[in-house]
Amino acid sequence: MDAGSRDELAGWDAVRTAEQIAGGEVTAVEVTEAALVRIEERNPSLGAVVFVDPARALTDAAAVDAALSRGEDLGPLAGVPTLVKDLYGFRPGWPATLGGIPALRDQITPEGLVSEYPRAMEDASAVMLGMSNSPAIGYRGVTDNRLFGPTRNPFDVTRNSGGSSGGSAAAVADGIVPVAGASDAGGSIRIPASWCGVVGYQPSAGLVPSTPRPNGFHLGTYIYEGPVSRTVRDAAHTMSRLHRYAPADPNSAPVEIDWVGALGGDITGLRIGYSPDFGGYPVNPKVRAVLDDAVTAFSDAGAVVVESSFRLPVSHDVVSTTWMTALGSLVVGELDGYAERGIDLAAGGGLSDITLGWADRIRAMSFADVTADRVVRTQILDAMLAAQSEVDLIIGPTLIDLPMLNASDGDTRGPSEVAGQAVDPLIGWCPTVLTNFTGAPSASVPAGLADGLPVGMLIVGRRYADAQVIAASAAVERVRPWAADYAIPAGRPLS
Repeated sequence: MDAGSRDELAGWDAVRTAEQIAGGEVTAVEVTEAALVRIEERNPSLGAVVFVDPARALTDAAAVDAALSRGEDLGPLAGVPTLVKDLYGFRPGWPATLGGIPALRDQITPEGLVSEYPRAMEDASAVMLGMSNSPAIGYRGVTDNRLFGPTRNPFDVTRNSGGSSGGSAAAVADGIVPVAGASDAGGSIRIPASWCGVVGYQPSAGLVPSTPRPNGFHLGTYIYEGPVSRTVRDAAHTMSRLHRYAPADPNSAPVEIDWVGALGGDITGLRIGYSPDFGGYPVNPKVRAVLDDAVTAFSDAGAVVVESSFRLPVSHDVVSTTWMTALGSLVVGELDGYAERGIDLAAGGGLSDITLGWADRIRAMSFADVTADRVVRTQILDAMLAAQSEVDLIIGPTLIDLPMLNASDGDTRGPSEVAGQAVDPLIGWCPTVLTNFTGAPSASVPAGLADGLPVGMLIVGRRYADAQVIAASAAVERVRPWAADYAIPAGRPLS
């Protein structure tokens, strides 16, 4: 396949790719080969993909072609190339470095351990190519680590992709794959979706199983798996495969969602609560200007836009600190668990000083401290529920600042100051944490560009009202399509 044909394939979304394969216009093997060439050509300057398994991918693609030749109907994702995140994105025989931790460079996932995204995509006959980059244990909103380095932003490679699913989002924005797997404990689906100009969908808590063992009742925030994609319909089709009830997940809910049907949902008359600062965050004026313009898409689609009454019940700094201690319990668990096996995750600078500092702080927490954090989460939940009682959806900035410059030491961080106010550089610039505390669904969709860099708009729904979030996201895409923006990463220099 020549370069022109590969470029054409790179412009297709997942659903169209599967349609073309099913229709015989192109084979799954040809699509897979083209994606592997794109990785070879484009990834060195991007740092999005950290592991590739071409032999297995081509074998899986050939199996798709053989099944289609027998007349089998494999569905709307068959033959679509995709990636899974190298952070709890387990697939047997593949690496598991927990986000580029040098001490785990040789760790391989054993048989029987499979995460939801690769399981669901294999069941859908998609083709798993490899793994995408992530920060160590996902404990920051950017993607960088000591083993693989930063994932660069496809719109400006001097800047970061966001995290922790930054490799997945960058690969999608860059046209390497049309959809990729992501996970989210504080915004890790939506943060890189915002900075890379793609769609990131975080479902309601309990719709995609999370079954960690031995501790199925971890102390952290709600943790989600979901897709990053160029189109809302790809997100909906992928969610239709990820969504399932699993009794082994104590939060799993037997709720039915018509994900694909929601794409055509009419949002006429819906009340949209616009919160330009999510009730208390400082916001870069350039981000605010893009959001003020983008929110008019809802009016154009027939919805009613009003001011949201949501206000943070505590300062944004307290929100960030509460998240750091909540998710930090998982970091401490990994540190201690690997130490018992004789592995020091901090060896070779595998964990930053700031991460280790938080680990020490969390170990020193009292029962009263843990209880106080849960009170803060409850206050945030109550504030969110009160605001949601007045509107159907709440809209605001996915992130409060533009993509940051990459560091050269594996320790890129987010902004420490926005609009003259100090913010926590790990997560304090990410209002996305609010839904990890509350369990509500949300999507980050492209809102536009500021200084040539993507800005995301966060659409938050009531819990289990995911169909409304999908319908609203699809309506924004119809009214203000963003596909033309991908000409920017498509034309970036590869040297």
